[in-house]
Amino acid sequence: MSDALGVSKKDKLAGIVEIDGSLLRKAAKNVDPSKREEEITEVSTVTMELPEITAEELAELAKKSREDSAEELKQKLASTMTNEIKNDGVTVERAGDEVIIRFPSEIAFPSGSGSLNAGFEQVLDRLAPALKKTPGDLIVSGHTDNIPVRAGVFQSNWDLSASRATAVVHRFLFEHQIDPKRITVQGYGDSRPIASNDTPEGRKKNRRVEVTIISPEKVAKDKAKKKSTSFYDE
Repeated sequence: MSDALGVSKKDKLAGIVEIDGSLLRKAAKNVDPSKREEEITEVSTVTMELPEITAEELAELAKKSREDSAEELKQKLASTMTNEIKNDGVTVERAGDEVIIRFPSEIAFPSGSGSLNAGFEQVLDRLAPALKKTPGDLIVSGHTDNIPVRAGVFQSNWDLSASRATAVVHRFLFEHQIDPKRITVQGYGDSRPIASNDTPEGRKKNRRVEVTIISPEKVAKDKAKKKSTSFYDE
């Protein structure tokens, strides 16, 4: 009779199943009683794979961020020293993630002397508060031309350049209490010219004092590099 009426064996189990007062489906197979019909849906998940960033790319991004910060610092210091840049030949430059302030020795020191000009003291006094608030280390370096010093207080251009850098540092330390741990003094003599010493103009450019601001990230990186390098590694 079942065959005659076209009723299959599957349909013998067919019927309406009521769960929690709701009519769900024709058969009770694979039904979770804890879920209602509207909750029983097929969910598809889309997985997105993010591109991998290499160590080199991360380093490049970090470098770019430091350079952006250095550029911002350069602009701030330049605005602080507008008059000196315009009238006295002071320059503020960015070299990578470092900022370099260059003072011609003619505005900073009497000829052949390591004592600060009174006007240059005032320039340093305007600059110091900005440097004090700026994170990172400071390198103060003295430079001369290649004309040997005359007999007197200084034995050589090395001596003169170091003395001038030290005079600038003393102003920062004693008048403005900049942390001495942040400061390094360097005297280069005539070993790092930025122009030819064959002309008076070139020698004038080479006689200078520089204040270089090193970012905290570079300071930390350099310290880590020095710590990991020993005498036996060479």
